[in-house]
Amino acid sequence: MRAFRVALVAVSVAALQPFAPPAHAGAGAGATAAGVSNTLGQAGFTGLGITPNAHLLHWGRAELGYDNQLPGLRNTTGHNWVLGFGLLPNVEIAGRLAANTLHTNCLAANCGARDLSASGKASIGLDAQGHWRLGAGATDVGGAVTYFRTLYGVLTYDQGPWQASAGLARRSGAGINGSRSPLDGPFASLAWQPLPWLRAHVEMADAQAWAGVRVFAPAAWLPRGWQLSAGAHQRLTDTALTERQWWSANLSVPLYHVPAPAPRRPSAEPARLAAPASPAAVASDPGAPARQAHKSSQVAGLPPSDGATTPLPKPGSRASSPEAPAPEDLLQLAARLQDAGLEDIWVGRMADHSIAVRAENASYRWNSVDALGAGLGVIAHTLGDQPTAFRFILTQRQQPLVAVTGQADCLRQWIDDAASCAGGELTTPGMQPLDALHGGADWLVQRGAPSSETLRVIVEPVLRTNIGSEVGALDASLGASIGLQLPLWAGASAEVRQAVPVYETRNYEDGGVFASRRVRTQLERVAFTQTIRLPVDRWLAPGDPLAARRWGLGAVTGQVTLGRIGGWWDGALASVRWEPAEGLHRVTAMAGHFRHADPGEPNKPGPQSATPILGSYRYYVSPTRTALEATAGRFFYNDLGLQLGLRQWFDDVSVAVYYKRTRFENQPVRQFGGVEISLPLTPRRERAAAGPVGFMGAERFATGLETTLREGRGNPVRFGHGLLPPAPTLDATFNSDRAGLRYFEDNIRRIRDAARHAVP
Repeated sequence: MRAFRVALVAVSVAALQPFAPPAHAGAGAGATAAGVSNTLGQAGFTGLGITPNAHLLHWGRAELGYDNQLPGLRNTTGHNWVLGFGLLPNVEIAGRLAANTLHTNCLAANCGARDLSASGKASIGLDAQGHWRLGAGATDVGGAVTYFRTLYGVLTYDQGPWQASAGLARRSGAGINGSRSPLDGPFASLAWQPLPWLRAHVEMADAQAWAGVRVFAPAAWLPRGWQLSAGAHQRLTDTALTERQWWSANLSVPLYHVPAPAPRRPSAEPARLAAPASPAAVASDPGAPARQAHKSSQVAGLPPSDGATTPLPKPGSRASSPEAPAPEDLLQLAARLQDAGLEDIWVGRMADHSIAVRAENASYRWNSVDALGAGLGVIAHTLGDQPTAFRFILTQRQQPLVAVTGQADCLRQWIDDAASCAGGELTTPGMQPLDALHGGADWLVQRGAPSSETLRVIVEPVLRTNIGSEVGALDASLGASIGLQLPLWAGASAEVRQAVPVYETRNYEDGGVFASRRVRTQLERVAFTQTIRLPVDRWLAPGDPLAARRWGLGAVTGQVTLGRIGGWWDGALASVRWEPAEGLHRVTAMAGHFRHADPGEPNKPGPQSATPILGSYRYYVSPTRTALEATAGRFFYNDLGLQLGLRQWFDDVSVAVYYKRTRFENQPVRQFGGVEISLPLTPRRERAAAGPVGFMGAERFATGLETTLREGRGNPVRFGHGLLPPAPTLDATFNSDRAGLRYFEDNIRRIRDAARHAVP
């Protein structure tokens, strides 16, 4: 039996993305320069009908395919679903559900075949003209229950409207119940696309032949970058591997805009907001004397300064205006920041006549990059008539996230796309403690639009599914989590959540196989959370700011959650997060203790007490925006083990693949593989809270699939392995673990885009 959680419809939300897809994406998921469009085949690889070619789903695309037959089974009638992702520039992955029946319980009646499998392919180009590509892949990988396992290599040649492929495949003998992959031995295919909306092909494999035709919907009918197609297939030889005729349909969706990283700067230079068309214009005069911030008394309500003097960068290499902004200008700046959806607003003056600005991201739920751009746009629009120096700190849950220092007139020119000025210099806690930038500020506005005066009502979906199990091909329990969240003081909040069921299939009902995992009416969370920057720089490097910067001591954050989590767990969880320097490395440790409120209740699974102790490390691969992560220790249900994963970011959508291995006491080791998709469901900017109550959506919605590996002759459903505590995380505070300096550098274009939209 195979178990996993999945939501195939989730990819459709990618239409909310505000960014244009890559130029090649508009023509299709795999359209080559020569004009032949490739689609995801029934076995989980890019190709035609039965055979693969050496092309891939383009990086950052998702494709859903359906065939109404199951090649290679004794009974070829049924349903074949495939969901694939262009995970990396040279790698695609796909998951496949093949089922003769959808609702029949295989334990009580003959349901035919029901299989969940994974596929993957890697490919490279062989010539500069893009005519030749070489690829290799595998189908039905992992697990002990196999129906369609095949290894293959393929060479593809494209020329104009023609495409030819040839390769060699080897299937792993007979599968379950006499099944066998139709791909074995030498194979070849020929495709012809005389028109953008029409493709024809013939293909041969295992000494059999097929032909097909596919039509593509005009691009004008669909959202930008989408591709919709339907195909008809005909068997040309006498074989029981396939039906004589069948049909298929595919939908391909772009998940993001191809990353265009900012020009990489030497490590000794500060990170700057620079016009991308002119990297040379980014550099400021390195010999210009920097003004010093003077020490003075601490302002109530802000984290204490470390007392160090902080130089003010001068990206535009200009002097500050002798005419400082009038108080009414600063009051107008605070009002406009509030109109832009920011809260907890502080505006004041520094002793060197620069303007100190601090604001909380409350409305930009997709990405804090948008909030940073909005704040900069307001500063440029309000103060940009003069060369006014500014120091802007953006906070998340009242914790400093990123800072920009510069001059408002240069910032305004940069937003307008001028190359003569750099917009400012970026700083994150990993480079230096950000609170020091505002040390000694004389505040004119303090906590404007206070977040603590608004009760947040947060509604988010809850989805639990089991796909491809013996009791049902598609089982789901859908509900909603309705939460009340109130910010209390800096870094503190109180939260209450209630779960409400909405819909469930038969196997999730009371008495069903998955009844213990159904969404039920219950108080899901009653908790208090406090987040605070730990002053490690003062503890380990007092009076030595250079050592604090070298080791990133300003980027150590702690969090404690007390109360009830997960519906029936009472206790506490403490976490510490360290992300030094540019944010390529992140280390997290957590430990907690919880008691089961109702042990022994069959609908409330878990041990009597839970004592998770976990450590994790993440490395961020900046060129591809890929996070490699390892987590090890004692998980939430007290099983010991580790999890290794790769998370690929496509703007604000992420796709993760992982492997985990855990063991309960006196139990054998269990292994699992899975994939998860995480995406925003709210507008890019939510309406700012106005009044005592504000309504918001979830920051992110994640769902995925997981299956057991290496379980003899079956893949039984297993729950409770490798679980993380269902409590607030520090990664959520830090922009879903996207808060390093390198990440903000790579999103400079998006910062400017948000700044342009922030001003009327």
